Amino acid sequence: MPSLLPLLLFCDFLENRLHTSNLALLRRMLSDFFAGSEQTLQDFIRLGASVVVVMPMERMSAHRQQEVTRLLAQHQSMKEEDSKQQTQLCVFSYLSARVANRNIFLLRGMFQEFCSGGDRLICEFVRRGNEVVSLIPADIQTFKVNQVPAGWTGSPVNCERKLEQNYQQPRAASESDEDDSEEEDEIASVAELAAVASMQPTRTELHVCIMEVLDRIEQQEPWKTVFNPDAMPTSFSGVKRAKLAAALKKFWAKNGRAVWERHFWGPLGTLPDKRRSYERKTRQSKAREAFTRIMALAFEEFGANFFVTLDQHASLYMGWWYSGPVQSLFSLAQTQGLAACINYMESQALKRFPRIPGSTHRVSKPGESRSMWSTTIAMAPALREICAIKANK
Repeated sequence: MPSLLPLLLFCDFLENRLHTSNLALLRRMLSDFFAGSEQTLQDFIRLGASVVVVMPMERMSAHRQQEVTRLLAQHQSMKEEDSKQQTQLCVFSYLSARVANRNIFLLRGMFQEFCSGGDRLICEFVRRGNEVVSLIPADIQTFKVNQVPAGWTGSPVNCERKLEQNYQQPRAASESDEDDSEEEDEIASVAELAAVASMQPTRTELHVCIMEVLDRIEQQEPWKTVFNPDAMPTSFSGVKRAKLAAALKKFWAKNGRAVWERHFWGPLGTLPDKRRSYERKTRQSKAREAFTRIMALAFEEFGANFFVTLDQHASLYMGWWYSGPVQSLFSLAQTQGLAACINYMESQALKRFPRIPGSTHRVSKPGESRSMWSTTIAMAPALREICAIKANK
């Protein structure tokens, strides 16, 4: 179907150019539209389990960029008639009137530029980095907003007829009129982007974007690299500390993921499947119990001075677990912006001590120890001794 093909190529282009989620659903909605159906769209609304999202983050791999160049060139070689292109644009109006969305007409502008071989709006979209394009599974007609006109069948034939009525001109347009019209469209597209720049993404959009990137990172199991017990440098060597070193090596082999995910705390509680949240909670509990035993071993063999040395050392020891509050990715996206949050995930995933945007170095308060953080009754004497030694120094 000639009119549908450019839209499908545009979806391929977006997937290779930017980070996206569930564009396969959008493809099916587009195909249904040109077939005079909206079965996929109705299922999308009824199930309410997925959100279609285009994020302001570029894909940087070489093969992705090559595919982007190829798709632009391929589309340039198959120009559409004006009437067919208007039908393609009509589908964006249809989606806008049918489901809740953010920035659907910005997506339309990106498609128009794709058709002419450009990507200026996408570049500006990425540069701003504080907005997403999304389709949300909520039926707008239910809320009596932007209702689809009566008699709408979902067919592009009706759309073409409507366009013929809307675009009939009383006189032929001059070249200067056409130039002015093109310029106005261009300015409107940029103005539209500027108008939405100050709007913050919804909670759902942030959750979807964060989990899309986090899932991709977790598939690579970065904790196995960061906490590789055979490669991690240790400051606890020697005959006297052999038992402690062995316990730490065993701990990192089993609990590296639990420590890693505290720096990249995703919004798992928002997912329909609660098993992931439960499994993370279980990992955290087991890791804390295991490291409490290690802290008890260190206190028994080396006393409170061992922890005082760890607390007061200029740099953190690579092989020790300094517990602190989890780093919520959702909170980071809210305070620093979605782009900063995603950049943090992608740039810090393989760091032993990730650098959090906008954070300052945390200093231990009186009465606490960063290296001996157990709150169990059995470890209370250790904390008292640590605090007493610090107070006397």
